[in-house]
Amino acid sequence: MHFRRWLVTLAFCLIPLFVHSMQPHPDSSSVEWIKPYFNMPADYSVALSGNMSKSSADLIGSLEQLIEQATHSIDLAIYDLEHPRIAQSLAEAKKRGVSVRIVTDNYHRTDAEEIDSTIWATLRQARITSIDDDGDIYRAEGGIVDHSLTNSGADMHHKFAIIDAENARPDDDYLWTGSTNLTLTGAYNTNNTIVIKDSGIADAYLAEFEQMWGSPGDNPNARRARFHKDKKEVSAHTYFVDDTRVEVYFSPINRDDTKPSIMNRLVEVIRSEAQHDIAFQAFAITPSIPLSRTIWDMSATGEVALYGLIDPLFYYRYKNNGDIWASPASKVKNRTILPANEMRKLHHKVMLLDGNHPDSSDQGVTIAGSYNFSKNAEVNNDENLLIIYSDRITNQYYQDFKGAIRRAKRQAKVPAPPIKSEQWYTVKEVRDGSRFTIEVLPGFEYDVEFLGVDMPRVYAGNDSSEYYSAEASEYLRNLISGAEVRLQGPSGEEPEARYGAFQSYVTLQKEGRKIPLNRQLLQRGFGQYDKYYAQHPDSVSAYRQYEQQARSGGVGFWKHPEKIGQRFSRAEIIDKQSEPSDAFPININTADEALLDLLPGIGPAYAGRIIAYRKQHGNFTDVDQLRNIRGIGPKTMQKLRPNVVVE
Repeated sequence: MHFRRWLVTLAFCLIPLFVHSMQPHPDSSSVEWIKPYFNMPADYSVALSGNMSKSSADLIGSLEQLIEQATHSIDLAIYDLEHPRIAQSLAEAKKRGVSVRIVTDNYHRTDAEEIDSTIWATLRQARITSIDDDGDIYRAEGGIVDHSLTNSGADMHHKFAIIDAENARPDDDYLWTGSTNLTLTGAYNTNNTIVIKDSGIADAYLAEFEQMWGSPGDNPNARRARFHKDKKEVSAHTYFVDDTRVEVYFSPINRDDTKPSIMNRLVEVIRSEAQHDIAFQAFAITPSIPLSRTIWDMSATGEVALYGLIDPLFYYRYKNNGDIWASPASKVKNRTILPANEMRKLHHKVMLLDGNHPDSSDQGVTIAGSYNFSKNAEVNNDENLLIIYSDRITNQYYQDFKGAIRRAKRQAKVPAPPIKSEQWYTVKEVRDGSRFTIEVLPGFEYDVEFLGVDMPRVYAGNDSSEYYSAEASEYLRNLISGAEVRLQGPSGEEPEARYGAFQSYVTLQKEGRKIPLNRQLLQRGFGQYDKYYAQHPDSVSAYRQYEQQARSGGVGFWKHPEKIGQRFSRAEIIDKQSEPSDAFPININTADEALLDLLPGIGPAYAGRIIAYRKQHGNFTDVDQLRNIRGIGPKTMQKLRPNVVVE
């Protein structure tokens, strides 16, 4: 048995001796450092001298590089694994003799056989074994050894990897962690990763990994594997990376309360360290937890400024519930709490203390990891959290935060997903005659608008529609739904993205033909020339000519040019059409009774009940809340779900 593994095995036996240890943990690595990575643009105007953050970085690459340099061992605990680059890197590491062990979440691992079959086939072919938090072992030689550990719906929500910590050399030990899931969309959500070169912290994470693995060896032991509330305290909490103090914690609280509460520790740190300002970026931050109450109360006196960004999914849920984070008091005096405005999800779990006041008498503190600011993370899920006492690291996170604040305030451009001008993309949905979505990646759709063409909109605000929008939407839907398109900018390059959509020349590939859609829409009177955004000079003159020809011929909406641009009640517009589906999806928080009446299975009586429910309980936060309305059952809900939204 390797010496480091022998130490970890001994640690399992001696758990009671250091359960409550909070003393600095010695290690022997000679070179130590911490490097955060961010995948969205930063605001470098707040950077300390010589301390620019690694923004717009390849977060998947930050782990891939470590895997490629591993010579002895890779231990990966990951909530969701579906990225082919990582699967291939792990397989290649295994082939060159590196020990590879993987712990996953049961829910995602079970679904993975169908959804991500190629990923796990790659790992099986490389003879890599994994275990999930239900104790199921996916054997290297194939087959599954089924177990049923106590789970109760909790998540193995870790995102960390330990590199080369299983040999006797401390100078090649690395930890990779942060908020990034190894999914196809993980690198497009707003995330961070942290790489730490330090043998002491690597050993702490190795101990956490091996109690979930249930063994210090190559094969997992489900009988000894421990997850969630069954885990023990297996490491110290205070470490030094060079001269930077770092605290390490793993959740949840266990059944016998021998593990410290992360929530309580965060409250202690915030009260003792935050003197000037607190800033957070959070996928979710439950308003009622002690952490939320603490930072809210500290900012109430005006002495501590509070800044925050919350993913819109949760921000608007808090707003609909009347919670503090979206209340009027969240945007007055020294508080600024906003919904994020990102390419996809704001997935950070980050809090910064005094990031705006780095000076010698007031050290900045960074709180980061996989730990969501929620009760579930505290008492149910497997999570990890770092508290880093460093002006330099906090300033790098603050640069990322300020970049996100600028996007939230519409002061900076939101990055768009990369696409290739020569690639064909599947059309997923026609949102409107003027806008449709393509599948950039599995599970990731992005909007497209027609460059140089102004088309009538079904969704023109306040449940109104522009003249001829239903006809344009129906035509486009019938023409391109499920087909493939190619997108190009003014000179054949990738198109520019503005306001959450690619402004593009669109070529349709259908039944062996290639159709230039922008031109066809103008020629058939479904739009008029639009001068905005950069365009190729040849298309400008041609598009003006196509519009003039359609206008002269009275084609499409040019039959009634006096009506172009006028708005009508959406119910009125759609009611005149043979295909009422063009009215959908309907926002059930703003629709009137006439519009709700168009929904399948909803007549005037149910439309009235929806309005009455909304007045009594406030806006809907989830479409499934329609089940609370008398008479709406499972069959009706099945018809409604594709046709309603809450915004």
